Amino acid sequence: MFFLFSLCINSCAKPQVADDFYRGLLGKSDTDKIHESVKLFENALTSSNPYIRQAAAGELAGLYFGRNLVSGEDLSRGTVNLIRSETSRWWAAAFEVFENSPDKEKILNLLLSSTQRDVIPEEVRTFLLQECARNNIFFTETELAAINGHFAISHLRYNEALRSFRIFQEGGDWPAQIPAIFLQYPVLINDLGRALQFTASGTEGLSLFLQWENELVIDTPETARYRLLFFAARIARRNGLNARAISLFEQALSFSPDAEQSDACVWYILDLALRENADFFIDKLEQVVSHWQNRRYFNIVLERFLQTLASASDWKRIIRVFNLIQDSQSPVKAAYAWVIARVIEEGFLSDEEMVLAIMARSNEPLVYFQLAYNVLHDDVSSLLYYRLLTSSILGLPFLDMPLAAASNQDHSPAVQFLLGFFTHNAQAYALPYIRQIEQELSPDELRVVAQAMKKAGMYADTIRLVSRYIHREGHTITRCDMELLFPRSYIELVEEHSALNDFEPELIFALIRTESAFQSSVVSHAGAVGLTQLMPATAREMAGRIRRAGGPDYAASVNGLDLNDPAQNIHIGVYYLNYLMERFDDQLLALFAYNGGMNRVRRWRAVCSLPIDLFLETVIFHETRDYGRKVLSAAAVYKELYY
Repeated sequence: MFFLFSLCINSCAKPQVADDFYRGLLGKSDTDKIHESVKLFENALTSSNPYIRQAAAGELAGLYFGRNLVSGEDLSRGTVNLIRSETSRWWAAAFEVFENSPDKEKILNLLLSSTQRDVIPEEVRTFLLQECARNNIFFTETELAAINGHFAISHLRYNEALRSFRIFQEGGDWPAQIPAIFLQYPVLINDLGRALQFTASGTEGLSLFLQWENELVIDTPETARYRLLFFAARIARRNGLNARAISLFEQALSFSPDAEQSDACVWYILDLALRENADFFIDKLEQVVSHWQNRRYFNIVLERFLQTLASASDWKRIIRVFNLIQDSQSPVKAAYAWVIARVIEEGFLSDEEMVLAIMARSNEPLVYFQLAYNVLHDDVSSLLYYRLLTSSILGLPFLDMPLAAASNQDHSPAVQFLLGFFTHNAQAYALPYIRQIEQELSPDELRVVAQAMKKAGMYADTIRLVSRYIHREGHTITRCDMELLFPRSYIELVEEHSALNDFEPELIFALIRTESAFQSSVVSHAGAVGLTQLMPATAREMAGRIRRAGGPDYAASVNGLDLNDPAQNIHIGVYYLNYLMERFDDQLLALFAYNGGMNRVRRWRAVCSLPIDLFLETVIFHETRDYGRKVLSAAAVYKELYY
């Protein structure tokens, strides 16, 4: 009987222990409840889920060791030992370097090991420095300068970082040779490079890094030479020294330590080449195309070059570029293929250009349409627009989406841990933990997490998470993935106002997704507000028109015109799009005007007689061009998924 009673007590206690971690999170920001949260985190240290134990230990470590919000009297020695044994990542590494005999080099290595993607928490840094003082471990002036400069850079505080790094100067001059600590910890080269690039220091960093690079001994690791050349090039670019920057990026390319850095050099070379004449860009493209690694990395720079050429009706060079990139897996070649097919159809090519088209691929538009369709089979960017266009012409399905395999209800401890944030209304604390263990999880597991995020209304974060895992090698995009990428919210409002304004609801869902990712309170840098991203002046004008047409008087409501209110925002946004449709009588032009303004669109269209789809390629603003593609392709996805 006692055994059965104990078993019942223990089994009933386990869910409570799991709950305690999330309850602790909900109270930790309230100073009146901090001690209650500590007790809850302590309880969670006994959870059967290792991820909950690690997370609870991390929270307690931050409160006890980092921010000193909890005194020693609040935690028993046993609890402190549990914290030390259960923590992971930064805290585990911090505790490890002080075990037995503290090692200054290991501590320095830890302090300088964070990256922009994985920044050392401030509590961990504070703990490390306090423990160093307690153990009589002291850093030199230049070591402290490196520590402080690195930390400032990781928080984008560039002027503060540069002030720290100037400790290395003697009498106002930088040393002639690179300090040894920069070679021991090459990340410091990046840090100083960013500090010199993003502050008002002119070309100081250019001359400094080239001097240091010139003074390197022969057996210096190539990564140091790469970093010096790469950041010298970035500083030259920032100062408008384009030719010098291209030359330095080309030198850095030969020392790039990995595919990511190689792509970065190539991107900068092409971006700078865009500022020169067309033939110069094509020559550079021919030189670097063999170095491409990430096939999506160069979409924007090549799309911008396409705009330059299309604006000049330079079909010859468009064919030349297509010929250079057609064997790559770059999705942007679909845009080039579409344009070539269309200008063949329209009879725009000269005899010479037609020969080039034949040499590149064919003089048959369908060949190019098929290529554009095929290359985008797994792409969900704005380039999906070309899949939409070509699928209609070829009579092929727009999307090919297998159903996801049935989800395994026996979730792993990691997934159970993440789902707990949502079942306990603690989703506001979930994102850092998701990013922390994301790489441990399979796409199927991340899909389960994304479904919980979507249900919690975290639409923008859901889209970002799914956008990351669908690009993992070997992953096949499923219908469920697409539903997560293209969610619907405010369905009744959208469908009601779509019907009132003669729009298909999928178009309005696509507009809202593109504008705000369904974030009702988001405000853009330009001041556009809410779901449909309305500028206040435009919203006031449209609200007045709605009132005069017999609709509600939003300005006279209790809170006045409130663009954060989904009902008001959607009504006014849809009304505004209809207002633009009445003036342009073309969906694509109305979308361009929604994004770029009516007067601009009228000016652009007045000087371009190309068919509307080719006119899109000539629009001078990349944001507006891409906006048209995004909304139309997203509308087609919504139609496929839901209507």
